[in-house]
Amino acid sequence: MSYAAYKIMHWPTGISHCAAGFITHSPAEAAAFSSLGPTISGPEGDVDSAAARAPQRVCPTPNLVVVAANVLEVYAVRTDAVMGAEDGGTSSSAGAILDGISGARLELVCYYRLHGNIESMAVLSDGTENTRDSIALAFKDAKIACLEFDDSINGLRTSSMHCFEGPDWLHLKRGRESFACGPVIKADPQGRCGAALFYGLQMIILKAAQVGQSLVGEDEPTRMLSSAAVRIDSSYVIDLRLLEMNHIKDFTFVHGYIEPVLVILHEQEPTWAGRISSKNQTCMISAFSISMSLKQHPMIWSSAKLPHDAYQLLAVPPPISGILVVCANSIRYHSQSTSCSLALNSFSSQPDGSPETPKTSFHVELDAAKATWLSHDIVMFSSKNGEILLLTVVYDGRAVQRLDLMKSKASILSSGATTLGSSFFFLGSRLADSLLVQFSFGVPTSILPDLTDESADIEGDPPFAKRLKRIPSDVLQDVNSVEELSFHNNSVPNSLDSAQKISFVVRDALINVGPLKDFAYGLRTNSDPNAAGIAKQSNYELVCCSGHGKNGTLSALQQSIRPDLITEVRLDAVEVELSHDHLGPRGSRTQPPLPQTLGLPASTAHNASLLLLLSSLAAPSLAPPASGGPCAVEAGVDADGGFMASITNLQQRIA
Repeated sequence: MSYAAYKIMHWPTGISHCAAGFITHSPAEAAAFSSLGPTISGPEGDVDSAAARAPQRVCPTPNLVVVAANVLEVYAVRTDAVMGAEDGGTSSSAGAILDGISGARLELVCYYRLHGNIESMAVLSDGTENTRDSIALAFKDAKIACLEFDDSINGLRTSSMHCFEGPDWLHLKRGRESFACGPVIKADPQGRCGAALFYGLQMIILKAAQVGQSLVGEDEPTRMLSSAAVRIDSSYVIDLRLLEMNHIKDFTFVHGYIEPVLVILHEQEPTWAGRISSKNQTCMISAFSISMSLKQHPMIWSSAKLPHDAYQLLAVPPPISGILVVCANSIRYHSQSTSCSLALNSFSSQPDGSPETPKTSFHVELDAAKATWLSHDIVMFSSKNGEILLLTVVYDGRAVQRLDLMKSKASILSSGATTLGSSFFFLGSRLADSLLVQFSFGVPTSILPDLTDESADIEGDPPFAKRLKRIPSDVLQDVNSVEELSFHNNSVPNSLDSAQKISFVVRDALINVGPLKDFAYGLRTNSDPNAAGIAKQSNYELVCCSGHGKNGTLSALQQSIRPDLITEVRLDAVEVELSHDHLGPRGSRTQPPLPQTLGLPASTAHNASLLLLLSSLAAPSLAPPASGGPCAVEAGVDADGGFMASITNLQQRIA
């Protein structure tokens, strides 16, 4: 009998799903944290001043939750606020300043490797200020796990699990063993319930528990958290076949109703490419009011004769509310009282007898596009070829008048998009580096002069994306702040009411190594010819061709952390090697206790990062101290990159 053994050396990095939510903190906690006054920094030259000037969140910004196949990551957005900076796009030594923010970065909070690929993800949020959000994950074939953040372990824990598999649920499959699409899960924007689509036509309604309640047993005490999180109380199944639905394309919850309202996009009679000319209006949307106490779902309104290429629903935020139906060749707005549409190209079709549909001034296709709302009336689309489009819903206070679409700059080929608060959005990608982008409404007064060219795009200069893979992590923040990108919408809209000028700045990026087209290995440039055993493996590098199209890159992979040798000095007769941290005058950072044999007081502050106690002088180029005795050698790198070494009598230094 033969066995196959393998080890995953590099876990997935391509982002398949992304969402925003207050996972590690509630909105009230974020607001209280951002309202703290600035920390007083130490004197100039004190290295603890950097710790005192730690970046703080300037507004309630939610966490970023990303999924890469079976890897789940939660990030916190950290911003560098400029005190006293004027609004607008001024520039500083750290980078462009937008809305008083000079820089932002993603800080990893927790990281998990799961035992199955995540098919869909949603964030359960009730919209209140004192409640944290929860994460709902859907797995094949019909499994759901709800996670919440626990302060006691500083990580995620499972609050409830739901499985609709096995003999008791075999009737839901109706004889089928495989399905074209995996499970899809969505959440009500007010946190009252969630919905998951399994087995093609089985809708699972997940009822949210009230604050303080959960699915834990009576003998298991509920763990008290600093802020309660949204949890699932019960669930039941709706068979959509009984509602005369055959092919479900998408579904979502809408705003503005007392009870949760679920809108489903489905196809009544399927069509194919050979019958498009005679049968192309085959889709419709149906809105159902979900009564979780009675387990009833009456239909309250519907709209038929939608294009066959409709594939996505977007819930319009309040005060407008309603639904956007995204098609490959058109965009339509529908609500219970009004509707309007916008044709994107000449392939858009209308039902017979309907009025002529307004058209855009340019041709574009929105199939496989990803969308996220930047405000209550502006939605951003990332198309299949990387273009950024801005759609404005023109609203006069009573009804939606029209839809205006404007073309922006190019970006990455994205697999998902989500908005983080009121200043950031995230573009996830399987084919390129995922980007954290800051946006601001209005025209900045000053932008970096070399980045306002119309040929610039949201992904930055091509060398910038490639250099991110080669630079150390400690200088990644500086590179992101120096090589930023800002651009404006220079196209002229149809009306001044829909004219929106938005500035974008790339703040951070998540490195993606994939998909791999080819790879090769070889010796690195500064390899050690005398290495043997395990150390010999560090001499080799793996060079990969990754990405796709304009996002193609070359990635050099290496094992573990490889230091870069600047220079070396031979030191003999080293008796004690002591590595320590700096101790500031305020005593804010503690220092490991020094050996009593050295006779050093505990409050001694050192400025070097390495202290060597020598019994005799080892460097012949340095003169020994005249007083003799033990001496300390301090080595470092000066501001010009040169090597510096000094020898000091240890007794004189303590004095």
